[in-house]
Amino acid sequence: MIPADLPLSAWAALRPAIPPPDGAALAPNVWRLGDEVLKRFPQSDLARFRRIVRAHRQAGRIFRGCKGLAAQRLLGFDENHRALLLGFVPGRSGRQALEWVAPEAILAGAGAWLRVFHAGRETGEGRLDPLGALARLPRRLVCAEAEGYSAALGALHREAEQLQGRRVRRACLHGDMTLANLVFHAGGVTGIDFENLRRHPAERDIGELWADLLLHVPGLPSAAGLMPETWESAFALAYPALTPEVAAFYTRHRLLKVWAAIPPDPSRRGPRRDRQLRNLGALRARGGLG
Repeated sequence: MIPADLPLSAWAALRPAIPPPDGAALAPNVWRLGDEVLKRFPQSDLARFRRIVRAHRQAGRIFRGCKGLAAQRLLGFDENHRALLLGFVPGRSGRQALEWVAPEAILAGAGAWLRVFHAGRETGEGRLDPLGALARLPRRLVCAEAEGYSAALGALHREAEQLQGRRVRRACLHGDMTLANLVFHAGGVTGIDFENLRRHPAERDIGELWADLLLHVPGLPSAAGLMPETWESAFALAYPALTPEVAAFYTRHRLLKVWAAIPPDPSRRGPRRDRQLRNLGALRARGGLG
């Protein structure tokens, strides 16, 4: 069945000679149609849309010829409709895989993928500015367990002061490195959704990935600290350039960003937010948030 909200004019611009096949809506402004995905960016101006197209092309070039590691293919685009046509990637997202694959295996696959991606463009050195990153987090707000959030924010500020100005490796980052944007399948790992490519310290991608795993894993081990040792070791074996203390800062930063958005009213949360809050509480109890 053709999705009722499918923008037919955008499909016609991208595939003028082919009627739209049966499909389904995957997310707002994203539709799967057979073996292809139509994705629109209606709020993007032309300059932003062109950057999105360049980012997808760049990702494709980086992974061309990398056996077992890949990026979602860009098949076409239309500037007038701000639309991309992408290859559909079969498999399970990292979040889905957490239900039946050990976190160590997911982190090993993700680490191998990120190692190739971060090395795919020229890297360089820069100075870390964690205090600047912290300034973008809310300080006084109404969120679930706000007192715990404030305490964790204070601890992260002290951590940032120790890291401020440190030399770090900068690379071209995915920019939204969640487990939802890595698809695991029999052939390896494929990255998707490259709209937010940017140049930052490499550990920023890693911190986003680690935080996403900690927030969505069905059950956290009881070991003290942030990342269980076996999890971090599995990632480090696949990503030897890891700087653990910088990755830990960005992990905590991402965790607090998510925490700040969790409503205090339980009726407004839903199962996903409830799991996130439960995992944040477990991390705080074992000293993982400082």
